[in-house]
Amino acid sequence: MMPAGPGPLVVVLLLSLLLLVAGIHGRLQHEEEEEEEEVQDQEGGSSSFTLPVWAPHVPESGEERREHFRALMAKDMRRMMRQVPELMSKTDMFELPMRSALNIAQVGMYVVVVRIGTPALPYSLALETANEVTWINCRLRRRKGKHPGRPHVPPAATTMSIQVDDDGGGGGGSGGKSKVTKVIMNWYRPAKSSSWRRFRCSQRACMDLPYNTCESPDQNTSCTYYQVMKDSTITSGIYGQEKATVAVSDGTMKKLPGLVIGCSTFEHGGAVNSHDGILSLGNSPSSFGIAAARRFGGRLSFCLLATTSGRNASSYLTFGANPAVQAPGTMETPLLYRDVAYGAHVTGILVGGQPLDIPPEVWDEGPLGNDNPEAGIILDTGTSITYLVSAVYDPVTAALDSHLAHLPKAEIKGFEYCYNWTFAGDGVDPAHNVTIPSFSIEMAGDARLAADAKSIVVPEVVPGVVCLGFNRISQGPSIIGNVLMQEHIWEIDHMSTVLRFRKDKCINHQQLNRHHKKASSSSSSSSSSPPPYPAA
Repeated sequence: MMPAGPGPLVVVLLLSLLLLVAGIHGRLQHEEEEEEEEVQDQEGGSSSFTLPVWAPHVPESGEERREHFRALMAKDMRRMMRQVPELMSKTDMFELPMRSALNIAQVGMYVVVVRIGTPALPYSLALETANEVTWINCRLRRRKGKHPGRPHVPPAATTMSIQVDDDGGGGGGSGGKSKVTKVIMNWYRPAKSSSWRRFRCSQRACMDLPYNTCESPDQNTSCTYYQVMKDSTITSGIYGQEKATVAVSDGTMKKLPGLVIGCSTFEHGGAVNSHDGILSLGNSPSSFGIAAARRFGGRLSFCLLATTSGRNASSYLTFGANPAVQAPGTMETPLLYRDVAYGAHVTGILVGGQPLDIPPEVWDEGPLGNDNPEAGIILDTGTSITYLVSAVYDPVTAALDSHLAHLPKAEIKGFEYCYNWTFAGDGVDPAHNVTIPSFSIEMAGDARLAADAKSIVVPEVVPGVVCLGFNRISQGPSIIGNVLMQEHIWEIDHMSTVLRFRKDKCINHQQLNRHHKKASSSSSSSSSSPPPYPAA
């Protein structure tokens, strides 16, 4: 027997429900088709769609604006540093030996020994934190060994004679007699390095390099450069890519690739005859400092020995985490990027514990650290004396001169304030009623650079004469030179955009000593390697 079917009322209700569902479905489908057709019309024509975008809020007050843009710069630097992997996963640092060249070649520079090329040969390069071009004096094969900027001499480790003044070789003292000093010059020869790769004008990488002089994108033309520095030193040559050999913290030797090297075929001026070239630490993708720091945690540090340290005294340049920086007494201040140089925000200068009357706008660099290019202050290891704009120089020298004005004056070219006085080791000489006052530069974050007496005055510019270690500069930013930076360890931390420093004699460093012993053993077993340092 069949089951009974649904009643008429139930059938009517079911049909009504089905028609309702079908209507809703059809309407939705029609709306979707209309939307799809509308998007297709927009994509096929010249229409577009817009989403609202809001600019980031920038604080109004000066200090808050500085902090805002410092944070932006820190973010950008961290992005850049993370784009390149660590060189070796099990290494965190490497070091290069460094010396003061004052007692070596009579110039106020710091010289770092770097092994470059394959095979790796040592070159003595002047350390410069405000330069973006690393260059080595070199000979190209097409010149048959001749170097147009210097006399024709045998290749590699060649003893050369240079003429300097008895007043210190760069001071240009009055009545100073000339003398001849011999230094070791090492020549880089690209044809003898299997890791050298020259850049050509046709490469995009060449166009991104500073000071390039390519006139056309000729694929056969070497990427050339011509640089004139602030001290009128000139260097020119061709760009290439090279490798450096470094001793990492586990004691092994590793290759550091991707370095931009200037093969310099001409140098003139300054102290170009007292070293093999320049090691740049400036804030530029082409600098050695950035290329190395990107592979070692974005940090680099250097300890500046006293400029009067002995010939055999050495300190170090470190890439990566350096425990010595974290010792007690370390100061921290936000790191400012001033073009390729590094700076800090100064809040005042004290002499004898008393703040000087300096217009605050002299230190106002602007929100990006370089919007006001003539304000503020930078660090430059390639400059000896500290150069100050007039608004800072005048009160600083007046305050210091008030403690020394009773001494007989001396005339020394290149200095305005010089005195006939034999410097006492601590700057205190009761017999002549002399006490060199304290001098400190105050920076943001309560950091303070307190200079010793031998950094405030330059001892023995000529025998029996001292000069204030400051010069006037016509336009800013002001420059802290290596005399004021000496006997301090300095760290540039790109990841945190922090500048750290503290007092340090820079002579007690066990890891460097271990590296020296290994290097000495290697040198004694190979007679073909030139000496690692210039020698008189």
